Amino acid sequence: MKQEAGTYRKGAVYSSAFSIGSKFTAFIMQLLIAYYLGANTGTDIYFYLYNIAILIGGLVQTLNTSILIPKAMYLRHNESPQAEMQFHNSFLYAFLLLALGLLFLFCIIGGKQAPEWIMNFQPQDIQNHISIYYLFFPLTLLLIFNLYVSEILVSFKYFTLGLSCNFMINLSGIIALLLLGQQTNVSIIMYSSCCACLMNIVVLLCFMKKKLKWQFTLVKFSLIRTQRKALTGVTINQGIIIFASTFPMYLLSQYQPGIITIINYAQKFIQAPLALIQQITSVLQIKLNNLYSQGEKEEMYRVTFRITLRLFLFTVCTSIAIFLLRTIIAEQLFGLGKMSYTAMETLSSLIGIMTFAMPFTAISLACMKIYFTEYRIRIYVAIMSLTNLLSCVCYYFAIATWQEYGYAIVYLLVEFLIMIGIVTFLKCI
Repeated sequence: MKQEAGTYRKGAVYSSAFSIGSKFTAFIMQLLIAYYLGANTGTDIYFYLYNIAILIGGLVQTLNTSILIPKAMYLRHNESPQAEMQFHNSFLYAFLLLALGLLFLFCIIGGKQAPEWIMNFQPQDIQNHISIYYLFFPLTLLLIFNLYVSEILVSFKYFTLGLSCNFMINLSGIIALLLLGQQTNVSIIMYSSCCACLMNIVVLLCFMKKKLKWQFTLVKFSLIRTQRKALTGVTINQGIIIFASTFPMYLLSQYQPGIITIINYAQKFIQAPLALIQQITSVLQIKLNNLYSQGEKEEMYRVTFRITLRLFLFTVCTSIAIFLLRTIIAEQLFGLGKMSYTAMETLSSLIGIMTFAMPFTAISLACMKIYFTEYRIRIYVAIMSLTNLLSCVCYYFAIATWQEYGYAIVYLLVEFLIMIGIVTFLKCI
């Protein structure tokens, strides 16, 4: 047990260090985009579609970590490694085929109006940046594949490989921006992201083949049926999250150019510390899965409480520091290059409001792992679904009244309500 505990601590240290490196490259890329491109309609469309791609990839990642990985680990230890391979391969191939089918139907039915179905920008603006829209689809499929395979490797305690995709995307974006400088545009960044995802897929598949002796031809689709109800529940919940995250951006896209970009800069800055927390909770999930399989339920709750308390204290201190330095952050980091003074002022205000959502998010990220470990998916789905549906109503009225500031206020409120719901029902059976 001591040796195993040391493995998880070492995994947390390595993955956290790599997470910091990955987020640092993401931060540098954000600064370069702000410097070379500023905040305009082109960057709005880029961030709008890129974030949807990330959300869809996150859906598959959540399905994997919360439902598929625990089942696959059970198959690995109680049946055979081949059974685990069949299980993972079957889901991945089925999901990719489903995604391709839905994409085909969307393009056929939507025709030339398809871009306007998912974006609320002016038709002329969409046509001026139509290449971003076309690149959105292959990028989404590549992200799905990358994130799914990465989580499989994390379950084998290759914790740092779970971050390789984001690191490659950020690094490729930085290289593209530095090489092209003032000649760059948002389409180039999308191209570089697609290339980075392809390269990362090749690396991960070769690693799996060599280290895990993975057999990609093993398939048994009947294994997926055993998890049908849980998968459906989490998929519905994640679908609501995707809609609730995209809906306010859809509403904001009708206002002044650049507002979605400014909100994205604020979110990415605030979420940088949360990347470290997400890595710690990912390792926590694997630890809890093992404790639960060994019947050590009380220890599982003690570990979760201890980690949650530490994360809460860390994020409270971080939020206060960011609030006090918000003007300096906006002016000195994002205020160079093509960013206007008005955009800097707006960015400073949004950072000051949204940073206080961080402690609520940290508590939720840690405590939600209990729900996944104990297969209490329905309760978790109910909490998230109700909160996110409520958020859509709040966003609608708040954005209509206060525009970007309405978004920031509701963003803070939603994170608080999610935390209250998750903590309240934590020990309910």
